[in-house]
Amino acid sequence: MSCCRGSAIVLSMLLLIILSALGLYVVSAPIGTGEGAGRHHRAAVARNMARAGANAAIARFPVVSPVGSPYVRRIPVGPAVTGHYSVTSRKADSGTGSAPPYSFEEYELISVGGVADLPDGEARVVARIRYAPDFPGPKVRILKWEESAPR
Repeated sequence: MSCCRGSAIVLSMLLLIILSALGLYVVSAPIGTGEGAGRHHRAAVARNMARAGANAAIARFPVVSPVGSPYVRRIPVGPAVTGHYSVTSRKADSGTGSAPPYSFEEYELISVGGVADLPDGEARVVARIRYAPDFPGPKVRILKWEESAPR
């Protein structure tokens, strides 16, 4: 019996080391890198495409977005992903600003962004802008910005 003394403590320490190594492996393994991550990436691309479309239309207003006609653009964003946006505008209001009286027009821009292989994952930006062609400073001012995107 004297030859087996202390073997229980050695076996328990060995078991503790093995279980600790297994626990570290499980904790450090990436979770959710399958289909969910690709869908999340495509939803982020759709959201960014909608934002890019609205910003591009505002920066080049009224040249890019004549009232009623959509402005569509496709942009490759990766080796297998192509994003797109479509921007339409409509006149919402007009009036006269502060002294000296500057005339302005308000428009509603709707930008829809998406990814070619994600049909139900479109993102939308609705922006209300004020366009003052006679104003000496910036001609376009954003009054409202609303986003809706897939999760």
